[in-house]
Amino acid sequence: MARWTIKRSRKHKTAGRNWLGLPNDLTLMIFSRLSTVDILASVQRVCRQWWSICMDPLMWRTINMCDLGIRNSVDYKLEKMCRHAIDRSCGQLEDISIEYFGTDDLLRYIIDSGCYKLRRLRLVQCFYEISDEGLCEMAEKLSLLEELDIILCPYVSSIALEVIGRSCPLLKSFKFNNDGGNKEAFAIAQNMSNLHHLQLVDNYFDNSGLSAILDGCPHLESLDLRMCLEVELGGIKRF
Repeated sequence: MARWTIKRSRKHKTAGRNWLGLPNDLTLMIFSRLSTVDILASVQRVCRQWWSICMDPLMWRTINMCDLGIRNSVDYKLEKMCRHAIDRSCGQLEDISIEYFGTDDLLRYIIDSGCYKLRRLRLVQCFYEISDEGLCEMAEKLSLLEELDIILCPYVSSIALEVIGRSCPLLKSFKFNNDGGNKEAFAIAQNMSNLHHLQLVDNYFDNSGLSAILDGCPHLESLDLRMCLEVELGGIKRF
């Protein structure tokens, strides 16, 4: 019986991927998934083409400076980087997330840079540098704001929440994980009637505060009350 042997070449030519050959709009979309620090510290330095793309104001509609894992790093001047990114947005900024280094001065800088199109603002663990005064001043210029997260910013109280509610009528999503009480709950109920999503983790308002929220925010679709130990849900019939 004849025997046939088929030899297959193990050598496969693999074409190198030419990242520089991608269309600019596709490259910009890929870059938008990276953190602001990654872009400023490394990506823009690869070549002139990527530098040019990183100068496009559309690149800076979203600024993400959360979850960086470099809180104690001396290699990055985070607020300086953030201001630089804000400058590059040329007023097109729509979404900004800031962790650890947020200050009232930085909030004023956002407004002074003409970023009135801001739709989402996230402030996380800005422990002692974000105050009622800074948030009130900013909120008065942000009529398009739709989402706001204030997480572990202990100098923010019902005073700021009242101004935010009055100044930002389009606000649909609000997270206030900030050790607030009934004053904050009443401020939300009386000034944020258009909310669809509300998160109040680890606050200490009681059932009177919760009842006010349920009465004052009729459009709520979700309400997160984790670790709100003063609330007794067994006594609430409406939610």
